[in-house]
Order: sequence, then structure tokens, then C-alpha cells
Amino acid sequence: MRPPEIHEISPSRCAESGASHVAETKFFRWLIGKGHLKRLAESYPNPRKKTEVPLWVYLSAELTLKLHGANGFSALPYVLHCGGLKDALGPPQVKNVKDAERDEYQLEWEGYNQKNLYPRRTPCDQDFVRKLARSTDPQRLEFWFGSALPQLYRGVRAFDSEGIFIVDGSYLFVPDNDNYENSSRLRFDSHNHPISKEAYKGLSAAEKRKSVLRRCYRTVTLLHTNLDKSYYLYCGLRVFQGKDNELPYMRPLVEDFAKGFGRRKIKWLIFDRGFIDGETIAYLKKQYKIDSVFPLKRHMNIYSDAKALAKLDTITPVIWRPEKKEEPAPEDKPEVIKKRERKRRKTIERKKEGKKKPTVKEIQLRVVPKMDLWKACSVPIDVVLIRELMTDGSESEWILGTTASVTDPLKLRQLYLVRPAIEERHRQLKCFWDLSSFRSTNFSLIVNQVVFVLLAYSLMQIFLMKIEKEELTKATRERLLERLLPIGRKVFLYYKNRVATLTSLEHQEMVLTLKEGPRRRILGKTRRLLKAELGDI
Repeated sequence: MRPPEIHEISPSRCAESGASHVAETKFFRWLIGKGHLKRLAESYPNPRKKTEVPLWVYLSAELTLKLHGANGFSALPYVLHCGGLKDALGPPQVKNVKDAERDEYQLEWEGYNQKNLYPRRTPCDQDFVRKLARSTDPQRLEFWFGSALPQLYRGVRAFDSEGIFIVDGSYLFVPDNDNYENSSRLRFDSHNHPISKEAYKGLSAAEKRKSVLRRCYRTVTLLHTNLDKSYYLYCGLRVFQGKDNELPYMRPLVEDFAKGFGRRKIKWLIFDRGFIDGETIAYLKKQYKIDSVFPLKRHMNIYSDAKALAKLDTITPVIWRPEKKEEPAPEDKPEVIKKRERKRRKTIERKKEGKKKPTVKEIQLRVVPKMDLWKACSVPIDVVLIRELMTDGSESEWILGTTASVTDPLKLRQLYLVRPAIEERHRQLKCFWDLSSFRSTNFSLIVNQVVFVLLAYSLMQIFLMKIEKEELTKATRERLLERLLPIGRKVFLYYKNRVATLTSLEHQEMVLTLKEGPRRRILGKTRRLLKAELGDI
């Protein structure tokens, strides 16, 4: 018998698939071992009267597809065989069986009924996953996402005491195909901002050429985070036609969460100008004690009233200036190197002249408390007028409104600056979690893809917090899976078309228990490798 080839490599040289395999195994062992998947499956809106395959297996199949960035159900057999779910399930569910005819090993999964006449190659068929996803009612699926997932958050104590929640909307673009159910065809500018018919008429010829017609859906999401933005947990979702207004979806989204998890779980609700509605803001304050934070629109009467009141001498501004960064102490270097570095800095500064972006020099904040001039809102609004002075002499002015009593305007501004974090979540989900490629025109499958991408993302956020890897919560999917690869060296054994990955101790045990003949051959191979590495000495 020819001894196997032996190679030892470090994690930095492992392929992404290997990193994904290890991280996915840990992730599913946590989900299955703690019973989280079964608890999620208990409340899943199953459209089937008879369930032969457990729903937690279906949820596992959906999640493993999303972790691999493969939204096509046809990829399920490949993902199951190369991914980490099979290792997480272990011998009770899957085993390696040798095929005598082909002289190779294949995975054989345990079935959940007696209908299979041939060995089962996957725990559930790809058509079963696709058909179950297609037949699930989209509205019930959205409600399940907004109720079952926050229950899991509460069970693992993932909610932060700061109670910061963000509501935001986003567009999901699909191919220009009329068969996409409930989709809309709208005109967008070069920054993917929608253009109304009236606004389009007022554009110049050059601006009209830059605009494009795109088919789309629209989403509204409820996101939970903290001031440090150390994690991001999705708590609610609505998917609807792109032409519909997003405003009517905020109130039921927040109300469903507040009814299920207590009126003081949401302490701060942050949103942008598109969600401003006086009746909703007052209702959430009175009914659930939720304080809203939002920027005022310039054409609102309360905006002009607040500017006029802020000019009164009785309102003293709060001044904030950024702290000057102290330059690090110069290192003790030879004079020749110091002179070279000074010359290099002057060259860089000369090239940056005219390109340097202005920064904030000073911020002036004025608080106008208890304004009740907004007729649509039946609760008083505290208004903070923010004036930002830039280093190039320019100024910008905007106003924040809140139903809370403002004692520190700087803290309120800091609180609102958490909101752009959800914009980065949109970018990551679309660019790195494949939330921009919709292969099916069926609306149920569109909603299914959005729900399970957000579910996989949120569960991974909790998993990272539980294993004390919070620094990875902002990483992309590929980078995250790569960084979860355990530190340590691995021994790879190759023989014909076989490969085994062993730790140093596993390899040592195997070598020490070999018979004398194979042991001598491996010893000879090892000495040749050692000689090649160290050279003749």
C-alpha cells in the first residue's frame, strides 16, 4: 500500500469553502443543540395538513442556502454535501457509506418516512423545500418572522436595555419582467432615488438621460441595535409593491412588536422624513410609551416656527467642538529618515490641496421644548435646531424632533446618528448576502427569500455575540466565515481521490497506532519532507 501524501497548512491558506464549512458547523450545532430551530419551527405557518419531514429540517435547508449565498433551490444537494450542516447533524442523521460498485464513499441520510426505495442523498428533496416555500402565505410568513424571531431574542437575552429601534425602507430591484407578481416599474435617478412624473418633467435633458426605468419591490424593516452599533437584529418586515407608500406600514409593524413583547421594550424609535405622521407618533407615545426621533421636513409649519423661536434670546445654544487629535510622539529615527518623511508629507499635502473634504468645526444646538403647534400630533414635541459650521466656511442647518423631554441635545443628535447604520445593513445584504438576485417571479418566493436572508443574518449576529466575536458583526458574509476558522495548524492527508483534515493530535494518534509496515513508509516520507524543508545540514 502506497502511503498517503502529507501536507501541513495554516488557516490563512484555507479556501473560503473550508472556512465556511467550519463556521457553518459551529453555527448549526449551536442552533440545534440549544433547541432554537425546533422552537422556530413550532410556530412556522405550515400550509401542509400532513407533515412528514420535520419543519426544523426545512428551516435548516433554507438557512444553509442563505449562508452559502445560494438562493436557487437546485443548489441544495451540493450545499448539503459540501457545507457544515451534515457535520452538525452527526451520525444519527447522516453517515458515510462505501459504494461497492463505484469504490467511493457517499453520504447517506436518514429518511423521515418509509417511501424511499433508494438511498437518500439529502435529508429533504430540493422540490420539497421549493414547494413548501412557494405555498407558504407571504403575510403569515412576515408575521411569523416578526413574532418567532423576537421571542428567540428574548430567550437568549439579546435585547439591549437602551431600547433603540430603527424603521427604514428600501427598494428591491428585479429584472424587467412583467411576470414578477405585485412588482412596480418606476423611474430612478443615478443614485437609485425614485423620480415622480411631475419631477421628471422638470429635469434637464441630460438628467433625463441618466434616469432609468426599473422594476422593483419595496420593504420596510424594524431593526434593533445599540449606541455602540455592536450588533443588528431584525425584528419585523413588510414586502409590498414598489409604487406603494411606505408610511402606512410603520404603525402595524411597530404595534405588532409592542403587543407581543411589552410596551417598554421599544424606548426609542428612529426614522427618517418619509415616515413622519403626527397621528402615528402620538399614538405610539400614548399607547406604548415609545419616544420617536426624526428630522423635520423643511416645508412643515413646525419647522419654520421652531427656527423663529430658536432666535429668541431666552434660548441659549449648546456649543460642541471636536477634540483636536494629538499627533503621536515622533519616533527616534535617524535625521536622514526624518528629513525624507517631512518632504513626503509636504508632497502629500500639496497634492491634497483643493481635494480635501471640509470637516465639522463647530456645532450649535438650540432646544425649543414642548411645542404643541403641530395640529396632526396631539402630544408636545421637543425640537432641537442643529447648525453645523464647516472648516471651509459653509454651514448646514437641520432640525430634530422628538416626543421625549430633551435635557441633553448632544445625546439626542448622537442617538439619531445611529440611523445610518441601517443603510449599511441594506448595502451588505444586497451586495454580500445575495438579496439582489431574485430568480423566481412568484411573490411568495420573493418574500421567502427576503425573510430567510434576514433570518440567517440575525441568527448569525446572535451566534457571534454568544461566542464573544462581536467585532465580526459588521463584517461581510465571506469575511465573517473566514474569520470564524479556528486558529491552529491542520494536517491534510491525500490518498488517490481521498482527503482527510486532521488536527496534530488526531494525526499523531493515527500514526502511533499504525502497523509496522505503513508506519515505516510514513516515517520515510516524513524524513524526506523534513530534509527538503531544512536542507542538508
